[in-house]
Amino acid sequence: LEILEHAAILHDIGKIGIDSIILNKEDKLTSTEYSLVKAHPLIGEEILGPVDELDDVRTTIMQHHERYDGRGYPYGLAGEELFLKARILSVIDTFDAMLTDRPYRKAFPYPRVLEELRLNAGTQFDPFVVDSFIEMLQIKGEQFLVDVGYGFTFSHDNSVN
Repeated sequence: LEILEHAAILHDIGKIGIDSIILNKEDKLTSTEYSLVKAHPLIGEEILGPVDELDDVRTTIMQHHERYDGRGYPYGLAGEELFLKARILSVIDTFDAMLTDRPYRKAFPYPRVLEELRLNAGTQFDPFVVDSFIEMLQIKGEQFLVDVGYGFTFSHDNSVN
């Protein structure tokens, strides 16, 4: 769990090598800009490269944008080729991204976030990880999200389901 925690904290460290104008752009990225953004896992891997104690953290960070179906980046790894911690971080990172306002869009409602995770299980995400994550959310409920830093509260329509 410590490796996953460190990887979650450091997973986007590679964005330090990308111009903030691109990262904060409200409009659609050009193909060149998108290629630069897609390099951030490799930049993160390079930044952490000299620290041998962070090998598993580095691998998790490098793979967090890979997809379960092999259509991710930077290497197009698939399924069991992916480090389990990277498959978990991918779900958590996407969950967080969808619940958070971005320069180019508003946060999604909680029920839609869960639906998107379910819809992408087996393609973008490891289905076992998605099922386990949603089950954990259902068991722990609203207070869990508040405890881990989501300061919002759910309306009746946004209850954990």
